[in-house]
Amino acid sequence: AKPAQAAKSEEGIGFGSLDISVKSPEKEAFEKALDLMKNKKYRDAAVAFWDLYNNPRAKQYFQASEYQLAKALYRMGLYHSALWRFGMILDKGMSHKYFKTSLEWLFFISHKITDQSEVLKYVAKYADFDFPAKYRDEFRFLLAKYFYFKALEMEQAGKVGRPEPTKKKEKKEEEGFGLDLGGDEEEESLGLDLTAEEGGKRKERQQDTGFGLDLETEEKPGPAELPTDAIGFLSKAKALLIQVSEKSKFYPRAKYLEGIILYKQGNHQDAVEAFKSVVRILHPKRGKFRDDELREKAFFQLARIHYEYKQFRYALFYYDHITPDSEAWLEALFEASWAWFRLGKYQKTLGNLITLDSPFFRDEYFPEGLVLKAVTYYENCRYPESNQIVKEFKERFEPLHDALDRLLKKAKTPETAYRKLLAIQKAPPSGEAGRMLRRILKLALSDKDLKLLNSSVLEIDRELRRIARAGSSFTDSKIGKRLVMFLNERRRELVKRAGQLTQNRLQREKRYLAGLLAQAIRIKVENDTAELEVLKRVQAGEMDLGPILLPYEWSAAVDDEKLYWPYQGEFWRDELGTYEYTLTWGCRKQVE
Repeated sequence: AKPAQAAKSEEGIGFGSLDISVKSPEKEAFEKALDLMKNKKYRDAAVAFWDLYNNPRAKQYFQASEYQLAKALYRMGLYHSALWRFGMILDKGMSHKYFKTSLEWLFFISHKITDQSEVLKYVAKYADFDFPAKYRDEFRFLLAKYFYFKALEMEQAGKVGRPEPTKKKEKKEEEGFGLDLGGDEEEESLGLDLTAEEGGKRKERQQDTGFGLDLETEEKPGPAELPTDAIGFLSKAKALLIQVSEKSKFYPRAKYLEGIILYKQGNHQDAVEAFKSVVRILHPKRGKFRDDELREKAFFQLARIHYEYKQFRYALFYYDHITPDSEAWLEALFEASWAWFRLGKYQKTLGNLITLDSPFFRDEYFPEGLVLKAVTYYENCRYPESNQIVKEFKERFEPLHDALDRLLKKAKTPETAYRKLLAIQKAPPSGEAGRMLRRILKLALSDKDLKLLNSSVLEIDRELRRIARAGSSFTDSKIGKRLVMFLNERRRELVKRAGQLTQNRLQREKRYLAGLLAQAIRIKVENDTAELEVLKRVQAGEMDLGPILLPYEWSAAVDDEKLYWPYQGEFWRDELGTYEYTLTWGCRKQVE
């Protein structure tokens, strides 16, 4: 028997060849958008995915469109915008098909933006999530870093928790240790099914503010259990850090942060061992990893801890490991000057201060250096020279104090002060007044938190410019307008926070300068009092005129690795950091 044939009408019209697999307009639009992504036409793809995401008839493509939109924004270099959209996915919880991969994309974004606090918030929110093995160490480090910063916030808010015994009064350490979370670039493919469709019924989602609807169900996962005080956050941070594998590239940074936390907890000896471990791990020849900047930071922490315990020679040993190529070299040189002063090696103190005051670094900011110089001369009974240094200090830093005072008085709101700094950055003024304003800018940006916020503002400005230059098809689209709205709103929030930090930083610096100026006045009073006392004794015919001024012994002999070269009014870059000032006479016993 022959196979059954499709029925035909008498007119010969066949129904068997009729194609009933007609694609819906939404499916065609989704596939076209995917093709745009594959062809790297990310602007057009973003517009298409946004339209699908806000099309009530394309419910089965909502989640995929939302995810692809975030990816397209990332590929366009709009990292803050991409973080916002990936965050919207994460806020919907683990029921979202792309929850896991969106969480992974946070790590890529953390390598692209300066201030990682927004990324860290999401990482902390999903602390109980089981991350893939390749991200696990990075996740633990990021989360520990977030908990550390939360502990600092809690301390500032007065929520310290139960007290722990400490060996000595803690000094304020660096709060933003500026670790670079950079790593390999993001993977081009995360093994996703880009054509997956969502079936079944969906509940209506809450409306998304802006252009278009938000038609997806919003389901949030249960929040991770977080501490309520600083001690709890520090303990959780330390517990995460010890889980970072020794084979991971994040291990040195984890060990460094562990040292910071141990110090804050009063375990200073354990902190020293942690920092020494970082130094060994990052040894240029024998170490497992290479990170010269982090190694120098560990040296810095070791030097400061030894200085705190009055072990000045050990402190100097570690300060000497900060190389002239380092951004922190001048700071190390200045702090080493105090260590030499405490040891009574005044020629070394004054030699370091010569470097700091050289023409190469005249725009750097070490006002306390002149105060130390004046005190050094006072300690050696060189009162006229000490008074001359006090005079120089007042001439150089009283105008800066007054300029800060004027700026703070003119700034009616904190945001005004910050906008002034933004203007200085974008168009640096010239002349002496401009030099003073640039100095104020450097002062403000020495605050690490403000520096991070400032970087975020500048990054958002760049994103806004990138959108403006993207062409009318994107700029005038609904997604383009929505992004501009979001970025402007985000910028206003950042400027408000940066304004408050700017005002606080400038006020703090004004008080600091006022304190140094007061110290300078006291030094002058002490100098004048000592000189007056000598004159009174001379007038009274006394034989004992006080401290006896004697010539100091000195030698131009140097070790085999150095060459003696007398100062002739010139500064050479290769001489910086090697100067020794010869005090030929004074009233202090010389120290070998």
